Amino acid sequence: MSLCTARGPPPQASPSPGTATWMTSPEASAIYLAHEFFDALPIHKFQVQQRAGGRPARTLASPQLIQAGEVRRLVEVCPEGGVIVQQLANRIAEDGGAALIADYGHGGTKTDTFRGFKDHKLHDVLASPGSADLTADVDFSCLIKMAGATVVCMGPVCQRDFLKNMGIDTSGKKPCVLLRKCADPSIKAELIQGYDMLTNPQKMGERFQFFTMLNHSRLTSPEQSEGGEKMAPVPKKAPTPLPVTSFSELGLS
Repeated sequence: MSLCTARGPPPQASPSPGTATWMTSPEASAIYLAHEFFDALPIHKFQVQQRAGGRPARTLASPQLIQAGEVRRLVEVCPEGGVIVQQLANRIAEDGGAALIADYGHGGTKTDTFRGFKDHKLHDVLASPGSADLTADVDFSCLIKMAGATVVCMGPVCQRDFLKNMGIDTSGKKPCVLLRKCADPSIKAELIQGYDMLTNPQKMGERFQFFTMLNHSRLTSPEQSEGGEKMAPVPKKAPTPLPVTSFSELGLS
């Protein structure tokens, strides 16, 4: 995902596979999707250490990058992610729309999550620089703080709950459409296996998180009856408790 703010025509070179095409950012309502984007941004790691006198030391960057009231002894901070969230929040507040961020993350509780992956296996982050994917779990509590009251923040909610709210369930009287229309037993088995991978709390069901930012006008209350007459929807001034159960609640349908 890239937040492009450039003006003017895109580069004239013909795009090739794997090459990003830069477009002029429209000043209009838009939906922004960030899937495994923020976990790839660079981070700073802070760790509490004792001075010679026995008191924790403080770096010059601590007041600017560490949230007030932080109690963890090891903290990972992603300033670039905070800046991007602020840009997204301002754009959504001014032009409307929403942003959906899906990533490995937490609500401000984890500590040392920086790791490398190569060939789908854990890899030493200091071995063979440039040969492995580096990642760190997203601290969604920091993103919420950076967005502030500019937009409505909802989440994070785990992937399991998000997908179930979106209708992925294969149990009950109405199995998912894919299973219902699938006649090949082997493909049906793959679908069930994929469902387990995505929703099982021991796999990706709890590790992957979904977080959204909305323009305040998107969040409306249901019509209420008063004396037999329906009242017009009233914008909410506070986030609705999670989980979100349908697009109609967000005014997106």
